[in-house]
Amino acid sequence: MARSSTTSRNRKTASVGLSNELLAASKFAKDPDLVVFVPVGGTGPIDILTFNTKTKEIQTYDVKTQNYRANGWKINRGRTAEQKRLGVKILNFDPKKT
Repeated sequence: MARSSTTSRNRKTASVGLSNELLAASKFAKDPDLVVFVPVGGTGPIDILTFNTKTKEIQTYDVKTQNYRANGWKINRGRTAEQKRLGVKILNFDPKKT
């Protein structure tokens, strides 16, 4: 039988990431001018897409959980080549600051 490469740590990381994506989406949804879309399946370069009904502007985001180094400095995550091409913004989300 084939072994799954999914470990307990990977599942925990994935669940924290999904939780923070949903919290970030709910934060955007509080703005009455924004319509928030979250892709089904959770794969791809975009985690959240917002449409502003007043300005007709579309924004795309990749949600990253904000992490810190031992010295307290923030760890920044970069965009992939595909995200740069698509104009996706990185949203460093800190669930403790919501």
